[in-house]
Amino acid sequence: MAAVKHTRGVKLVVKVGDGATPEVFTKLCTINAERGITFNAQTNDQTVPDCDDPDQIAWLAREKQTLSVDVTGGGMNHKTDNKILWDWWKSPDARNCQVILDDDLPANVITYEGAFHLTQFDLTGNVGEKVSSTMTLSSDGEVQATFGANVGGA
Repeated sequence: MAAVKHTRGVKLVVKVGDGATPEVFTKLCTINAERGITFNAQTNDQTVPDCDDPDQIAWLAREKQTLSVDVTGGGMNHKTDNKILWDWWKSPDARNCQVILDDDLPANVITYEGAFHLTQFDLTGNVGEKVSSTMTLSSDGEVQATFGANVGGA
């Protein structure tokens, strides 16, 4: 049996840059429960008719037009993050972020890095529970990927 080379959920780490030179990336403590990264491709779809038999059902041809990445995260709200998130949400500027599939061995690490806008930020509170937060970060431009030597890198 060949076991899946896996990463523990808590090792999917989202870090936000401070904009300084050199830039320092730190984790948002509010992302302490769920987190995810979604790779999107927008397509242009066209119907391809059959010239020999126009009565045939046509096939759909698809070409990729754009790529984008969305990052989601959330958990118990860490009050200290609220000012950072508020300012980022209100700002017209993207911030540099890293999403890291971390590992004890550097050769197993995968890092996705690019500029992101904070496009959604929620605070939710229910009776008998702590306030929780969710957020969505949407890429602004190209996102780069770096793969460790054991996971497809050089």
